[in-house]
Amino acid sequence: MASTPRILLTSLAVCMALNACTPAASVRDTATPQASTRVQTADTAARKPIQAAWWQRFNDPLMTALIQEALQASPDITTAQASLRAARAQRVIAGASLLPSLSSSGSTRRSSGSDSYSASLDASWEADIFGGNHLADRASVADLQATQASLEDVKASLAAEVASAYVNLRLAQARLAVSNQSLASRDETVRLISLKQQAGLASSLETDQARLSLGQTQAQIPALENSVTQSQHAIAILTGKEPGALKTRLATAKPIPVAGGQLLNNIPANAIRQRPDIRAAEYKVTAAALRVGEAKANLYPSFNLSGSFGLSSLSLVDFLDTSSLVRSLAASISAPLFDGGRLKQQVEAKDAAREQAVASYQKAVLGALQDVANTFSTLQALRQQQPLLAKNVELARSADKLAQLSYDAGTDDFQSVLDAQRAVLSAQESLLSAQADNTQAIISLYKAVGGAW
Repeated sequence: MASTPRILLTSLAVCMALNACTPAASVRDTATPQASTRVQTADTAARKPIQAAWWQRFNDPLMTALIQEALQASPDITTAQASLRAARAQRVIAGASLLPSLSSSGSTRRSSGSDSYSASLDASWEADIFGGNHLADRASVADLQATQASLEDVKASLAAEVASAYVNLRLAQARLAVSNQSLASRDETVRLISLKQQAGLASSLETDQARLSLGQTQAQIPALENSVTQSQHAIAILTGKEPGALKTRLATAKPIPVAGGQLLNNIPANAIRQRPDIRAAEYKVTAAALRVGEAKANLYPSFNLSGSFGLSSLSLVDFLDTSSLVRSLAASISAPLFDGGRLKQQVEAKDAAREQAVASYQKAVLGALQDVANTFSTLQALRQQQPLLAKNVELARSADKLAQLSYDAGTDDFQSVLDAQRAVLSAQESLLSAQADNTQAIISLYKAVGGAW
């Protein structure tokens, strides 16, 4: 053991002569995200995901229940949770490199009519002089945080998908109801025209026109019913159930959900920072930057201490005697001298991965800004459009009544009645679509800013 300091000093001198060593502080400095990426993530660890149940603002208990079921049972959630478990395990693995390792062994052997017994306890520890293991540990923490944020992102996306599918279902049911009302009206028109024809007050052309209009409306019904069914299937799949599992629960038509409260003038400027995908991208930048420092630390010597404590005896009686005690303690140093550039290229590869992480972060931020801007634009357009569409429904119904009166008075032909009926149906469908689009835009806005605010 007396020669150990000389061995260490000699190895360090050789390493420094080959310009292989730099102060440990410089290794750690290059690993910080602020120095290498200029992305400010210091406060990221302190921020917690916002678990704001924004869907409750639509005051639709069934939609809320379906979203909660999806968050519990969706295969997407199960996959993301498994990824989180793996990240936690990797975090423990990385942290273990900072601790000593212990192992034990024991044996007994018979040879030439005699027995021998031995047992030992071995320990080893790597002194993390240049911080490589600490940087790897911190990178694993950032990876774990990124995975946790990714799980939140899956939840946010899933909640939005369920809400969107639910709105599509209510829109399909509303359109089906309107078409059924129109079908009943046109069926009554056919009956009246047939009676007029029998009385000689209407032509066979008018009867055929009425029946054609009725048939065209009837032909739309199966497609709308199919849309309702497919929407029910989509919601069931999102909640982790078989396609037809929710048919009974979703069979009764309900209004398209409408969010309560003010939205457009009550969003904080930094709301985008709570988005899970933005937080995940920040953590990935941090992890990538730390791994650059870890790779640089591998360019420098590593120091190891090892020792053993053992017992060895030819007699089981004397096995625990102190005279059978065997002890050893050793220190070693290893330094890379020539590896064909492998370690330096590993640094280059990690730095390239860091640049990719920064670019992905920037892309995520720009995408978030675009999402918010587009959603605002859509909401503003719909806010202007909906009153006009509602007015169009009133005008179409009024025109329908006037056309019927004109036809009954003999001042207009029957085609005007049919056109007016089609205009009413078209105006109602346009208004319903706009109402659904408005709700979909609000859902997109909640998702774009990472939840309620």
